[in-house]
Amino acid sequence: MNKLAKYLMIGAVGILALCGCGNTADVAPTNEHPEDQQLEGADWRTWGIIDATGTLELGGEKIDVCACLYADRAELYYNEEKQRLYTTIEFPEKLSDEEYEKLSIHFADDTGDDNTDIQFEVGTETTLDRRFSYIYDEATGDFVYDAFSVFPNPNVIDDDMDESISGHADFTGRYTEPVTGRCLIEITAEDEDSYTIVVKWADSAADEYIWAITGATYGEYGDELVYSDCLYYHRTWEDSETYTDEDLYDDGTGRFWMTDGGMLGWESNSVEVDGIDGETLFERLEQ
Repeated sequence: MNKLAKYLMIGAVGILALCGCGNTADVAPTNEHPEDQQLEGADWRTWGIIDATGTLELGGEKIDVCACLYADRAELYYNEEKQRLYTTIEFPEKLSDEEYEKLSIHFADDTGDDNTDIQFEVGTETTLDRRFSYIYDEATGDFVYDAFSVFPNPNVIDDDMDESISGHADFTGRYTEPVTGRCLIEITAEDEDSYTIVVKWADSAADEYIWAITGATYGEYGDELVYSDCLYYHRTWEDSETYTDEDLYDDGTGRFWMTDGGMLGWESNSVEVDGIDGETLFERLEQ
């Protein structure tokens, strides 16, 4: 498999130029450099393939790096003559060969804390298949995986797909968890950009957990709703008409997204949601 040329962007600076380099890690890229180019004492950046170069701004310090991408990780090296590893970023899962061919890396301060964060995208100039990010933690000096940055469903960036990428997918309806049927999600449009969402997940005939969400709005890439200030509580039924509620939290955040097949996905960063075939997917009920 030949690795495609990758690019790296820092904020609004744009796509940076690629340069040559090598890597000796255990999962090596398939476009190996010829042995006769590995000259002893030569600049290591001249005898292999670097996917991109750029500058990290972390804690007021600027660090020039070379990025080498693999199916399961990215390795960042200091951009200097002697090969010296700066850090390794492990991916949440190993990419397929097809995904790896379309992998690119970008740098930007997503959190606004004056520290560079790192994003990885799988896609082409016209299609974004998925995106996952790592946020820089100044306290630990590590890049921390942001679980809510993953977009597992294709969003085609095309003139014919304005409705999708501008956030006009219709989420209105009732959905259920298809394996056990214990969960019911009701989504109501308040206006063209805002939704109210109520999730009821039954633990038994007398117990259910409820998420009450107001003001869910479209996310950056469309076909998803993001929310904050979710009220989450446990309801216990004494009989068919009498119940008591126990508030568990009132600041929950997360997102819902729509798959190409019309299934509803849900991620909550406050309470683990049961996985179904590796994802949490709900099917729309007939109106």
